[in-house]
Amino acid sequence: MKLNEYIKRTLLDITNGVAEAQEETLLFIAPGIVEGERKTESQMVSFEIAVSVSGEGGGGISVLGLGELKGSASRESVNRISFEVPVYFNAPTRKNKRHYSKEGPLNPVDEKDIK
Repeated sequence: MKLNEYIKRTLLDITNGVAEAQEETLLFIAPGIVEGERKTESQMVSFEIAVSVSGEGGGGISVLGLGELKGSASRESVNRISFEVPVYFNAPTRKNKRHYSKEGPLNPVDEKDIK
């Protein structure tokens, strides 16, 4: 899998999972306001990935699975990279109904707080 697709899928799966959990829970998960105070701190999603750079078939950087680190010799090198991406799970968004609409007491964000 290409590196950009892996990062995109991972972040979408994590953030969509949090949004879906917010819709289904009776408790607050990453609320935008706690005790009247707006909360918009980031949480870091950390990546540590084994990647290969291939000179064959168009090249590019690909993420390697655990079983792919052992294999036949080819014209590619394996490197490890690590980085973090800030994600604001509790920042109000227009796409998350729990943040934007007035669904009753489970909605921790008032529409007037969204700028």
